[in-house]
Order: sequence, then structure tokens, then C-alpha cells
Amino acid sequence: MSRADGVRACGAAVLAVVLAVSRAAVAAPEAPGRSVEDLQSLSIEDLARIQVTSVTKRPQALSDAAAAVYVITAEDIRRSGATSLPEALRLAPNLEVARINAYSYAITARGMNSAESSNKLLVLIDGRSVYEPIGSGVLWQQVDVPLSNIERIEVISGPGGVLWGANAVNGVINVISKSAHDTPGTFVEVVGGNQERDITLRYGGSLGSDVDYRLSLTGFQRDGLDRFPGDVTRDGYRGGRASFQVDGGTGTDGFQVSGAIYGDHIIAAGANFVETGGGDFWGGHLQGRWKWTTAGGSAVEVQAYAARDDRTGANLKERRDTFNIQAQQAMKLGAHQLVWGGEYRLWREDYVSTGFFFFAKPRADISLGALFAQDEWALNPRLNLTLGLKLEDNNYSGLDWMPNVRLAWTPWSDSLVWGAVSRAVRTPNRTEREQEGGKVLAPSPDFSSETLWAYELGYRAQPLPRASVSIQAFYNHYDDLRVEDPTFRGGLEVLPFTLRNGARGDTYGVEAWGAYGLASWWRLKAGVSTLHKHFEVKPGHDDLTNLEVAGTDPTYQAQLRSEMNLGPRLELDLALRRVGEVSQAGSATVIVPAYTEADARIGWRLGDRLQLSLDGFNLLNDHHLELDDRFIAPRRTVPRSVYASLRWGF
Repeated sequence: MSRADGVRACGAAVLAVVLAVSRAAVAAPEAPGRSVEDLQSLSIEDLARIQVTSVTKRPQALSDAAAAVYVITAEDIRRSGATSLPEALRLAPNLEVARINAYSYAITARGMNSAESSNKLLVLIDGRSVYEPIGSGVLWQQVDVPLSNIERIEVISGPGGVLWGANAVNGVINVISKSAHDTPGTFVEVVGGNQERDITLRYGGSLGSDVDYRLSLTGFQRDGLDRFPGDVTRDGYRGGRASFQVDGGTGTDGFQVSGAIYGDHIIAAGANFVETGGGDFWGGHLQGRWKWTTAGGSAVEVQAYAARDDRTGANLKERRDTFNIQAQQAMKLGAHQLVWGGEYRLWREDYVSTGFFFFAKPRADISLGALFAQDEWALNPRLNLTLGLKLEDNNYSGLDWMPNVRLAWTPWSDSLVWGAVSRAVRTPNRTEREQEGGKVLAPSPDFSSETLWAYELGYRAQPLPRASVSIQAFYNHYDDLRVEDPTFRGGLEVLPFTLRNGARGDTYGVEAWGAYGLASWWRLKAGVSTLHKHFEVKPGHDDLTNLEVAGTDPTYQAQLRSEMNLGPRLELDLALRRVGEVSQAGSATVIVPAYTEADARIGWRLGDRLQLSLDGFNLLNDHHLELDDRFIAPRRTVPRSVYASLRWGF
């Protein structure tokens, strides 16, 4: 039997088991003393009351948040069967997630996604930015976290610059860990399948009155994705992480100290660093947070962290140290909810390349300082006006300003209408300012920040006791986008080219999602997003990449998820997603066909703390393509996969 036939058989087996078990479970009586209602961790009403912090930098109910925010809960992650952070992010209907190979992804909100241009989404782990200043964006292979330690993931589509600073242009992802108070005892999870093997070990305990700790170890091995005919390259990924967290205090007064170390190895062979001879990633961080309430009732929070990230490959070596300190104060003054604060960050980076492109000076210190203030003013009991401004200075582009105006109206107690106008920027990275390459690429010391003016209108409501809905429309205008501008001599384009702020464009679309409880034991969740865009090179410029900065995005994507508790100890979860075709930047040529995929999961509670699950992913096709950026990395298709998971502890 061939590998494809074997995987196809596995997928068919999963679907057969799903149908057989679901029929048996529906007919089976419930165990005495425990109803199916007890198995639903959060009702629709509870979800609306989830406290989010990423929108205003202070706790507020999700139903009151005047932004396009979607919350992925710990229960969502568990029932999805996801084994990595990027895969868990597929649960957010306002994100575009495209897998490139075994170890890397392109992830964005509201477009401009590709292996090269996905640089306008800010990702935070417990408030710690994992933005990398060499090329902007996120190296996802360096930021994976144990999913069992996550309390929730807050996903904001739309600018977040006034609170989170530069590079929060198209959205913000804030991963929030569970408190050590909530993870006592032993937890073990083992996952094995045709594409991946994982193990997670965790232990939590107490150090005294109101002080608890958690220790975690994870290890994984992920196989390479499917190759196109004639492709002799290969890829794979293995690694491990160790982390700790100590939480002290309760309520609004307390502290947290956390840290982690990681080491990963990429198995690869191909045409560039990430694909030539593989590479090694290692590093770690130490982070502390202290919060307290003053005598006047205001909430003060101070956070600091230091991190080191190191990677080596066939033609490069990079070491980056990050130091950050930030503080904020939130207070209520009559009808005003004020939050203000500041931040200072320093990146110290050494980058040596033996390839064609290099930096004249291997070492660079990149710093930024910022001050922000935001006022949420209750004009009347049903109308709130929010005004905010962030000033941020960096040693590449100088001072950037990011204002924000939001108006929120509550026509009824269970609905919210909001609108916003915001400005955000993406600051230059080191590649754009300093990189050179013989007679091909010249440094760009004048490259400045890319800018965005965003206009949003949203509606969130709970029209029925067991239903919720959120709808957002947006219009984005970008300016000073990056182009590879050739030199002009005698009317001809010649080398070297220079990176310049020579493009502009507009995008617009609609995002919508909702949930409905058909019964106490069955819940449906659905989401859809659309995207339309138009980009152009500004007069006086040209672009050798044919507007690669516009990204390669589908015009629509949709998902439907079903969560069923088919008895006191049995769960059945099904998911269907549709992603539209992707055209090459600047043309109508289709480079990624549209695809439809389905996932399925069956979970059995074998005891109060023991659970066995069978998970199948991408069950409708042998494989599908999610991103085509062959000039950056060889094309890979995502295959059908099947996993079994055994979990002790919850």
C-alpha cells in the first residue's frame, strides 16, 4: 500500500468511527449524577462576559469591546485538536493562516499575506512582543508555546497602534497564559500520528500563601509536507521547550515571574537559508510583571522582560537580545476611564551572512521609546467616545504618531454598534535600511515608515439567549509601501535597485462570525471574511517585484464548526472550512486554487482526569496548497493527517 493510500484509508477510518460512535452515543443513556450541561464549560452568555484586555489595556467584557476582537478559549483549543499555536489560530475567522512547510507559516489579518510581506501583524505572548526587527513579522518556529498552558488568545483585526505601538497595523494577537493558581497537579499529554509526534509534561504546586508555580516540558517532531513532482528538497522540524511560571497574590494585586528556553532543529535542503542544510534555533526569555491598586483606586502595572534568540544556518548566523520595560496606569475619573503609560525597548543584534546579501556592520542597536494615553468618555449611559494617541520614536524613522477615535453606542442592553478611525505605522526594519548586495542591492538609509489610515464599522449582539453575532466592515488606505525600485539611467531600468516607499493601495471587506446553541449539548460556530484590494506604484517609482507588498490573499474564507457532547463522557467535534483561490500579486493568474477541507475529533473521557481522542485533519483531500511563494521557499502541500492523543489532567 502506498503512503497516499494509507493516509486515505486512515482518513476514511476516522470518518467511519465518527459516524459509528455518534450513532451509538446518541442512543446511549447518560451516566447518573452528571448531565450534559455540566460538560459545556461556557455558555453563549458566559462567552459574552469573558474579560478581554487587548482592546483597552484594562479588563472589560467582550460584549463591550468596541473592536473586531475574537477570543479563542482554552476549551476551543482543546476541542480543535490543534497541536501548535499557528494551527490553533485557524480557529479565528478574522485571521488568514497559510502553512508554508513543516516549520513556518504566513499569518495575517485583513490581507497582505505572503512569506515575504506578512509584516503587519503584532504578536504578543503575555504582553511580550515577539516581533523580529531583521525583516519584520514573526518567526513562528521561535514562538510556539504549550497549548495546554493557554487560557485564551485575543485576536484583534484592525489597527492597535495607539495601545500596542508600531507594527500593530492590520491586527494584534495576544496569547494569554493560565495562572499557576489554575494549573495544580500533574498534566501529561502524548500525541502521535502520521505527521507529528508530541509530548507535554506539566506540574503545578504551591510555594506558600497565594503563591503558586508551574513547570512545563514539551517536545515535538513534525514531518515534512508533501512535495511537487520533481522536487528533491525536503523539510522537517523537531525541538523542545522548558518553561516555568510563578504567580503571587490575588485579584488586582499580585506579581508574575515566568521564563522559558527552547531549542529547535530544522531538517531541510533547498535553495536558501531556511531550506539549505537546515538550521538551528535556540533561545529563551525571562519576564516579570507586577500590578497593584493605589489608595486612590487606580490600577498600576509594570512589566519587564529580557530575551535572547539565536539562529544558525548554512549561510547566516544571527543573535538577537531584546530588553523591554513598560508601565501603565488605569484610573476612573467621573465619566472618564483613563489609561496611560510608556515603554522602552532595545534590540541588540549581531547578524553575519556568507550569502549574497549582507550588512556592512554586523552589529546594530535598534531602540524605541513610546508614550500613550487613551480616554474612554461616557457621554451618556449608552454612548461612549474613546480618544487615544501614541507617540513612538525609533532610531530608524524617528517620531511616529498613531491616533485613534472610537464611538460605541449601546442601543439595547444586548447589542453594541461601534465605529473607529485609526492611524497605524510599520516602522522600517534592518533589512530595509542597511542591507546591501554587491551591485544588485544598495542600502536604503531614507526608507521611512509605511502608514495606514483605517476606517471601521461594527455590530455585536446577542439577539437570542443562546446566540451571538459580530459583524465588521473595514476600509484601509495604505501609503509609503515598500517597492524594489531600480535605478534609472537614460530612461532605462538598471541595477542596483533600492528599497523605497513607492507604493500605495486600498483594501476593504467584511468579517462576520457567530455562535448558536441548538441545544444544551450542541453548539455551532461560523465565520466568514471577504477581502478586496487595489494597489499601485506611485508616480516616479517602479517595482521589480510587481507589487509583492500587496501579498497573495484569498478573496474570501469561511468556516463552520460543530461541538457536540454526546453523553457525559463523549465529545464529537466537526469543522469545515473553505478558502478562496489566490491570485499572483499584480495579476489575475491563479497560483493557489480554492480548497475545502474538513476536520473531525472524537474525545472519550475515560475517567475524571483521563481523556483519549482521535483527530483527523484535512480529510477531504489527499493534500492541498496554501501558499505559493516559490522564490522564498519550495512549494509544499498540506497532507491529510490523523492523530491519537492521550491526556491526563485538564
